[in-house]
Amino acid sequence: MKLFVKFICFFIAFGCVSDVKNEKSSDKYLSSNKSPFIAQLTELSDLDYPDNPDVMVRHKKYTTSVMESIQFIEGINSFDLLIHPTNKDDDTVFLNAIHLMEFMPTVPEYAKDNSYMSLISIVNQEWNRNQVKWVGTNLDAVFNGAVVNGESITRVDIARNCLESYLWELFFYAEEDGKDKVFYHGWFNFPKNLYKELFERRNTQDFKNYREYLEHWKTPPSKVLDLNNIRTIQEKWDVTFITESLNDSMYPIRGERKKKEIEIIYPKTYTKIADFQTDSARFATFSSPGFYNRREPRKTQLGRFKILKKVERCLSENRGEVLDELHFIFERENGEQTQFIFGGLKLDSLPKLSVTEANSGNQYSMGIGNHPFYEDVVAHESQSSRSNPYFGVLLDEEGKWLDSHEIGIDGPLLHLSEDGETLHVWLLSFERHALVGHYSLPYKPKF
Repeated sequence: MKLFVKFICFFIAFGCVSDVKNEKSSDKYLSSNKSPFIAQLTELSDLDYPDNPDVMVRHKKYTTSVMESIQFIEGINSFDLLIHPTNKDDDTVFLNAIHLMEFMPTVPEYAKDNSYMSLISIVNQEWNRNQVKWVGTNLDAVFNGAVVNGESITRVDIARNCLESYLWELFFYAEEDGKDKVFYHGWFNFPKNLYKELFERRNTQDFKNYREYLEHWKTPPSKVLDLNNIRTIQEKWDVTFITESLNDSMYPIRGERKKKEIEIIYPKTYTKIADFQTDSARFATFSSPGFYNRREPRKTQLGRFKILKKVERCLSENRGEVLDELHFIFERENGEQTQFIFGGLKLDSLPKLSVTEANSGNQYSMGIGNHPFYEDVVAHESQSSRSNPYFGVLLDEEGKWLDSHEIGIDGPLLHLSEDGETLHVWLLSFERHALVGHYSLPYKPKF
């Protein structure tokens, strides 16, 4: 049976089959005139990837699972993905009706009339990871039940990582010790022609307008970023006097922060969050094709967050919707100020957690209209980056945009207290290796 499936896939790849069907795969592409796109899959050994944070949480078969290639076949408003095995005993994995368009960096509709804001939107969406999972009934809806390396797949993730346009990743999970654990992780170069075609369809703009920024990580110029172009502040309150800095305590080293401890290079020892608020802080960088690398320490400017000077809470309107927004102003010891502004949020929808559970809070990336770093497919497809009102930016004293990656933060982590009375705001470090700021304020103060 496996050989028969591979035989069918071979002919599909070369456009030679018009009426052969697989009961779990979509057959709409079989008569398509468009050629399928194929990318080779590559795995990294422990020798290739010595700083892999998944070592402590991965499946025992992680190092022995291999796949050959991933194939993209266009249907109507979606793609069928065929993941071909390297080993003859493994099945071909079919994922049907995958909406790749939502992975494409996108200029939100409300920002498209401002060329600089459009650039910042596109750049920050590409420079921030978007990893989407299919699990449970969502996986059943698209998956053919393939078995790989003797394991029944329980979850599939696809990630557009935070490097150049074409660097993507694929994950398979299987149950072990009562938990879903990753047993396959493959890296691939998304087909360039397909990427450019989807980008231009998504944005109705020529890809070459953004090529240098997306292919070569060119940093945009620092210009004034006028947020009034995308929202209107209706009310604003100074809440500095009721905001508490909690940086003299330590963040909970659990979950993602626990497995990423190995990526912290400096400080070598730390007992409180304030230990990270220095330009000497260093983290493992994220290197091509997409792995953490301690041999290339990432510099930071976390000294910018040394002193909290002012906090404002706002209600802002975006296309008829009233949403929450927060402004933090930080100061270096030399007086230089940095604005951290994020909004387009409904704070009452945040999870209610204790401080020890903070790592389960909502993590938001820096940018305009971004998807979160990690989400399930339902959330991914229900909140389009065309219309997502969320934004998070760093600005200097004059309102000029600052590159958050160069400074060393990835965005805010937010949650309410268990009783819903207090809002907790944490700062995610570069690549979310650590939490480098913690502030709390009453969620419903009496102004």
